[in-house]
Amino acid sequence: MKAQVKKADLKKAEILKAAAKVFRTKGYHATRIQDVAEALDMQKGSLYYYIETKEDLLKGLVEDILEKSVELLGNIQDTTHSPSEKVKLCIESHLRLFHNNIDAFGVFITEDLHFINKNSEKDIFLLMKNYEKGWLKIFEEGIQSGEFRKEVNHKMAVKGILGMLNWSYRWYHVKEGYSIEQVADIFSDLILNGVKR
Repeated sequence: MKAQVKKADLKKAEILKAAAKVFRTKGYHATRIQDVAEALDMQKGSLYYYIETKEDLLKGLVEDILEKSVELLGNIQDTTHSPSEKVKLCIESHLRLFHNNIDAFGVFITEDLHFINKNSEKDIFLLMKNYEKGWLKIFEEGIQSGEFRKEVNHKMAVKGILGMLNWSYRWYHVKEGYSIEQVADIFSDLILNGVKR
């Protein structure tokens, strides 16, 4: 039974990956279930074995990318690194996650989150808020340790950082000549020099 569940999960992950690529290329509203089935070389009827509606694919993609983000940030929070090191690790983690899931990330950035949230069992905006809270917790830790300046509006700083990281979706590609680590170093330098004492 476990093997069957695992196989179904792997197939679902494959379907979500293919859907992300089609949604990113054609746009969610212009995409038909048939387009996703063709991308997978499947019959449309076979695809309905794993999903009920096109909305299931959309919400699955966005929920997955947000849950992974929250999980990875939580893992960094739990380390013994300094707040500065944690910020740098979070920047790199965010960039790596988006680069490894570029199509799903593109859907998250370009589609209407209110529409997705309306069709989702999970609260998309709560997941986003939890992700921001994780960043804020690291900045609060930096203030308490005396590493970061307390007069900086860290709530706005976090929003600015996330905006900068998310916008890199529009321009970043390894062909630019920079690795994820190099971009993370540049961004970290810009950010940390603004908040460090």
